[in-house]
Formats: sequence, C-alpha cells, structure tokens
Amino acid sequence: MSSFPQRWTSTVSHWQATNRGASSLWNHGREDPLPREVVDYVIVGGGITGTSLAYQLTRPGAAGHGKRVVLLEAKDVASGATGRNGGHIAPASWTSFPTLVSPLEEGGAGLTAEDALHVLANEADTLQLAEEIITAENLDVDFWKGFKLEGGLAWSSGQTSVEGRQADTIWDAVQTTPEGVEKSRRAHEAYVAAMRASKAYRDRVLEWQLVGDTEEAKKISRMSSALALNKGPAGSCHPHRLATALARLALASSTSQFSLFSWTPVKSFAEHDGVWDVDCGDRGSVRARDVILCSNGNTRTLFPDDWERGVGIAAHVTPFRGHASLVVPPPSYSGETGTLRHTYAVEQGPYLMFTPHSGIVLGVYNATALSQGLGTKADIFDVVDDSVVLPKFREWLEGYCPKAFDGWGEEARGEGPVRTWSGIMGSSRDHLPLVGPVPGKPGLWAAVGFHGHGMARILTCTRSLATQIHNQGSWDERLPRCFAITEERLHCTRTMAPQLVAAQERPTG
Repeated sequence: MSSFPQRWTSTVSHWQATNRGASSLWNHGREDPLPREVVDYVIVGGGITGTSLAYQLTRPGAAGHGKRVVLLEAKDVASGATGRNGGHIAPASWTSFPTLVSPLEEGGAGLTAEDALHVLANEADTLQLAEEIITAENLDVDFWKGFKLEGGLAWSSGQTSVEGRQADTIWDAVQTTPEGVEKSRRAHEAYVAAMRASKAYRDRVLEWQLVGDTEEAKKISRMSSALALNKGPAGSCHPHRLATALARLALASSTSQFSLFSWTPVKSFAEHDGVWDVDCGDRGSVRARDVILCSNGNTRTLFPDDWERGVGIAAHVTPFRGHASLVVPPPSYSGETGTLRHTYAVEQGPYLMFTPHSGIVLGVYNATALSQGLGTKADIFDVVDDSVVLPKFREWLEGYCPKAFDGWGEEARGEGPVRTWSGIMGSSRDHLPLVGPVPGKPGLWAAVGFHGHGMARILTCTRSLATQIHNQGSWDERLPRCFAITEERLHCTRTMAPQLVAAQERPTG
C-alpha cells in the first residue's frame, strides 16, 4: 500500500518554513495535466536525490539531452527527509571505518578495507562536488564550508546479526566518555593502517585532526563534557533551497524538456513491451522508457509483492523517524565572537549546526533517544508518520543547549527553542545506498537507502547514476562499486535485521 495520500498533516521544519517565497516551488505543476506521450525518463521523488538527478540528466550532453524528463513528487519539493534534515554535508572520518569493515553477520557493511576507504573518500568528494555545483551555478543556499567536530561512541551498527550480536563500532561525536575516546583511537589506528597498505589511498592527504588533549577539546568545542574530538572538513547548507535550486536549473535547461509535477504520488508502475506505465492515481498516469526511483524511505511501498515476501529492495530499505529542532541562541552564542565555528556530532548527545541567520539546528541520535529513554523502538523504526513530535524528544532537544554549552546564559523571550519537527529516512540493511539499475527489471533504476547520511553521499551518487544511464548501465568508477544493486547483495542482507535496532547514522546530513 502506498504511503500517499497521507492520512495526516506533516510537521513543518525550519527549512520548509523559510523557503516560501516566489522563488520556491511550492505546488509547482500541481494542476497541470500529465504528458500523454511516452516520455524518456520519469524520476520518482522530489528530494535532493530526485532534484540533483534531474539537474545532472538535463545538462548539455547528458543522458537527457534532447529528451523529455519528468519528475513526480508525492507532495512538494523537499517535503520529505531532505527538507527535514540537520543541514549537514558532513563526510565521516575514520570513525565509520570499523562498521564498514565489520562482517554482515555482526551488523557491519562487510566491506574490504579498500572498499571502505573508497566509501569514505567518496564522502569527501561529495562535499567538494557540492561546493563546485553551488559555486558554478551561483546558488543562494546558505552554503558554508569549514570544520566538523566529531569522534566517539555513538552507534553500534544500526543492525543486529542473526545471532544477536552487534558490531563494535563508533560514530562521529565529540567524545564525552573514556570508552568513546578509546574506541576513536582504535578506529584511527585501523584506518591509518589501511591507508598505508593501500596503493590507491596511501598518498591521500588525511585532512582530519585527532585532538586528544582534554583542555584543548573543551576549548574548541566550548563543552565542559568534552574529553577529546576529531576535527575535519565539513559543510552545511539550506537543504530545501538547494533542492529547489537544482530543480529550477533543470526547469531552465535549454537542452532537455523537463517537467515537475508536485502532489502527484506514484501508486505503482509496471512494464509492458519496453515502456513503463506509472500510475499516479487520481492524477492519471505517465508512460516512460525509463523510471528512476529516488524515493528513499517510501521505496518499499512501490514493491508491495516484494515487501510482503520480505525480499528485494523492499526488504533492504526500511523507514525510520528522526526529530530535530531550531534553537535561537542568546547573545553569548551569537555574533562575531559568540557564534559556534563548527558543526558538531556529540557522543551521547545530538548532531548540530549553526545556520547563518536563524540559530542552531540540532537533532537527536536514535542511540541517544533509546539509551536515555526518550522513546521506544516502536516510536522510531518502521514508522512513516512525520506528523508527530514525541514529547520526550521535544523536551530533550529544546533543553540541550543550555545544559551542554558553557556560558549559554539566560534566554530572553523569543530566544531558545523555536520549532521542532520529525522526518522519515530510509535505513539500509548494510549501511550503504542502493544505486544503479534494478536487477531483472530493464529500464528501472534506483538511488535509495541513504541510511540517514544522504547529504554526504547523494550528489556523487546522482552524478554517477546519470553517467550510468547515459552509458547504458556501465558503472562509473568514481562511485564505490559496493553501492551497486546486485542480487547477491540483496540476498546476503536478508539474514540481517530488517531495520535499525539500536542507533542510526546522522539523519540525512
């Protein structure tokens, strides 16, 4: 059964609330008739995946050159996870390495060290590509590039093995416990050893700095609880504006005919004689030679038979809910001297970033939520309802900054928490996205399962997917091959837990 039309009214995020003017794309194409002729490409989903793919397909000389490209969005552009994330474009450091190389049976990604290095290098490449596109196209999306503070224990693997074990892994966080410090140190050693043994990556510059001096960590982070941290390149942006800007560039293409239809949910699709019939319910239908799924947390509803049988992409990608808030800081954390200079990921705490104009956006890790009793697994996992803000999540998010940051001070009326929202992401059983042609279904492609870490991966994934489509399926070697959708991969991960059970990566950014 499709998630749309929704039976609820979604919460509204900071990003969605601050992109409402004439330059936005709210309701774009909502009343326009769908094309009657067979189009070349239909993209399903209007988040950052769908809009960045539309941008790539409609560049001169790309796969969509001289062709008709249609994007179908169930609600509005960036109405889902993209418009509800933390604003990060945050490559991970060595802290993700243990999870990537841990066996599938123990809740890891099951990669070789070389593949794991490629995954992490790709995240750095994504930040670079984001900067290149935003700069080249002169996009007004509040893009910032600087440093991220991370490092300690934050998530197991997100998965539990069939034996009930969990991979001994860590994730990005300012380290606040001796256990987190030690695990980050061990991860750093393993990562450096793998780089030195790699012909492809031994000469790659390690841009991250390990700050092990506690007093220095406290000074940099402005957190008295900090014991150590990792500091490395990161970025942030206004994700709703970025998705909108990319869609507008596609609409303005001089070499492709691109159309965007909002409030046009896809109910189902089926292939007949080389053409896909895409059923959009009351809105009608579209016929296309190729269909590309950019539907992330809503993907399984498009494969109802596979979902019922627990196989294929429908079983590999599971929706889960995250929460985030906007907090306006007091003068002590404002202005030239007070503003936070980095993005953060805090052990046993939140991820957060400072917007250029509005304050701090922070979200709570599900590992934190579960360990501190903010909610149960049923509140988080296998959930598609983003109309809900759970009371304990709200209370924790809205009260975090005064407790965590030194010298925060009293909040005046109008300062402090302003808005809290929820959003639905798509977890991947092996932590990795599914990108490329769907096995056994010629003309069907996908870029889904970004595991709450999409902003650090999506732009390079859609660039490579557009290249694959142009080259009739030949893999783009810039992208890790472990992202490819294969029958073997989908089969192997069937033995793993169908959803996150202990923690999550950063929600979409």
